[in-house]
Amino acid sequence: TEYTYFTAPPPSPTSINNLSDAETSTSVSLPLLTSSSDYDANLIACFSPHPLVSALSENGIKVPTIGIFEAAVKVSLIFLSSSSGIPGKKGEGEGKGEGDGEGEERKKFGIISTGHQWQEILTEAVVEDMGVGKQMFAGVETVGVDAGGLHSAPGASCAGDAGSGGGGDGEGEGAGETVQEKVKAATGRLVGRGDVGVVVLGCAGMVGMEEWVREVVGEGVRVVDGVKAGVGLLQGLVRGGF
Repeated sequence: TEYTYFTAPPPSPTSINNLSDAETSTSVSLPLLTSSSDYDANLIACFSPHPLVSALSENGIKVPTIGIFEAAVKVSLIFLSSSSGIPGKKGEGEGKGEGDGEGEERKKFGIISTGHQWQEILTEAVVEDMGVGKQMFAGVETVGVDAGGLHSAPGASCAGDAGSGGGGDGEGEGAGETVQEKVKAATGRLVGRGDVGVVVLGCAGMVGMEEWVREVVGEGVRVVDGVKAGVGLLQGLVRGGF
């Protein structure tokens, strides 16, 4: 598979921190992306109900197109439905919730994301836009650092660190914690809700932070990276001729 990368130029924001930012990036990107038809698929690497996903198909782009948000939710549901839940296996990490014992089923997925504003946005998108029942969705926990700050704040280095710029939003509890500590704390709060079998990394900037999450959830919980999920789904669609 050959990959080509596109980053929306100014005046698109360097970090998409709300739906208004997503609208701006769409208006900037759409005319540039619809001017070329050289690609077999498109992946929108912003973990949000990003309007560019539908805008591309509405403006003549007929190849498979998906956002990492939609891809991660779909893959999470596949994991949960394929075995009527994920067998619980209590790991060595911290933050295990009630009902995490050996042999018990975990029937929900949850999302860890960046700034606190995404709790409401992503919850509404999962339940209202994608039609996921709350019996399969544990909700959203956030780390209190916007996307631009994930790799620049203290303690942010991780496997695959792209060194992207930007600052954190400095909001919420634990303002003196490192990004790694914040990610682990959010993961612990999420699995502490109980019945969580899948944890989704709710930002493209969280690529490489999967191991931090695994240290908390242990072996009995799947971790879904939306970028990997999107690439995998699109490869299947292209190779299948869809």
